[in-house]
Amino acid sequence: MEFSFLQPKHNNFINITLRDHVIRMVELKSLDPIVVKRTKERYLPPNIVRDGKIVDKNIFGLIFDECVQEWGLKRKHIRFVVPDQFVVTRKISIPSNIMDDEIIGHLYLELGSTIHLPFEDPVFDVNVLNRSDKTELVLFASPEETVNELSTVFEERKLKPAAADVSSLCLYRLYYELGQRNEKDHLLIIQFDVSCITLSIFMGHVPVFVRTIALPQDIKNWEVSEANTQLDWVGDIVQFNLFLEDFIKEIERIMNFFQFSLNEGNEELNRILLYGDHPNLPLVLSKLSERMTVKVDTYESAVYTQDQEVVDPKYYFTLGLALKEV
Repeated sequence: MEFSFLQPKHNNFINITLRDHVIRMVELKSLDPIVVKRTKERYLPPNIVRDGKIVDKNIFGLIFDECVQEWGLKRKHIRFVVPDQFVVTRKISIPSNIMDDEIIGHLYLELGSTIHLPFEDPVFDVNVLNRSDKTELVLFASPEETVNELSTVFEERKLKPAAADVSSLCLYRLYYELGQRNEKDHLLIIQFDVSCITLSIFMGHVPVFVRTIALPQDIKNWEVSEANTQLDWVGDIVQFNLFLEDFIKEIERIMNFFQFSLNEGNEELNRILLYGDHPNLPLVLSKLSERMTVKVDTYESAVYTQDQEVVDPKYYFTLGLALKEV
């Protein structure tokens, strides 16, 4: 998602993703081949960011100030991701005589009549699927207030916000660049973090369905290791397994919805990509592989730094943001 008031200036970007539990940064050395210059992260105390929203701005500001100083970010151009909880995706049709440069204006005119969103003052991005008697497109919308709030956080620290994106596109972009994508596949991406789960369905290269699931409070039981380098899950494994059972049933319902409601029985999901930084992700992968009738993928290829070190997969989400075209 690249908003009109956040146009990129050049190719030298710092890429930042913010989740409830962590700030991560990736800077690239080169795109072809993909070589990472450096990665950084800072885990956050609980309830500083909650459900994608910065709720304790003072503490967050102090922590982020330290990141800017330690990582040398001042005056850098920044790409960032809009929190999943504030991204709405709609597949809609508009009259075919509306030209590309008129689409956004048309969508604003249709707000409240043919287009209904759960918030006011949205920022739009669109991806045209096809043109025939009508133009079919996928609409991405986020509250302008949320995008501006994140942009302001960067600007106050003399960073230069240049482009915004959504997590599903970041994850898909890397999956495609690593050569794992078969364009005939209908792909479900599951991003399973400690704070929430985001589900995205791609047909071709376009997400046609995005949904975020909040984790129950008794499942959000994690601590940061003493070395501040990893997450440790400290919850009840029985409760987690019960949650997984319900979660897999929800996946099955979404697969049926895709096949019968979105595609009238003519198409079905045939591949799943699982990604995330939840400490129990291996268990999630095992359960999905056991229960699903379709192939469950993870990222298979290693990515290297300029020093020939393997990049930890927890940075792949932010790396997908770094691959965003200017």
